Amino acid sequence: MSLGIFGAGILAIVAFIVSWIVLSIPLYLSAKALTKRSTLLESMGASFLIVIFFFLLSLIGIIGLIIWLFLTIAIIAGIYRTTYLNAILIAIIAIIIYLIIAAILALVLGIALITSVTTDHLFLLLIT
Repeated sequence: MSLGIFGAGILAIVAFIVSWIVLSIPLYLSAKALTKRSTLLESMGASFLIVIFFFLLSLIGIIGLIIWLFLTIAIIAGIYRTTYLNAILIAIIAIIIYLIIAAILALVLGIALITSVTTDHLFLLLIT
């Protein structure tokens, strides 16, 4: 049974919102740990701005990515009303939390991150 265009559109919107919330959780947790006044809505706004500016500034190359790094710290410092040092700490902790969540999801979903390389090498050894 087909969803049709309308059903597929609704499904895409729901998937976008769910993935946006999941992307914002590490930023929310790290900001909550350091500032004690973070909300999920602020984290969603910050992550949206960071992703939009990443795509826009990556079009101009490496200088755009360097500008994006500084802009990311400024966005985090502005939204959470904190210093730039705390904003850098929030970003670093958010990256660590994101990597932990990604590793847990990879284990739960059965995605092999390291074994695929080993399997490829073993396969190449077997056929030679």
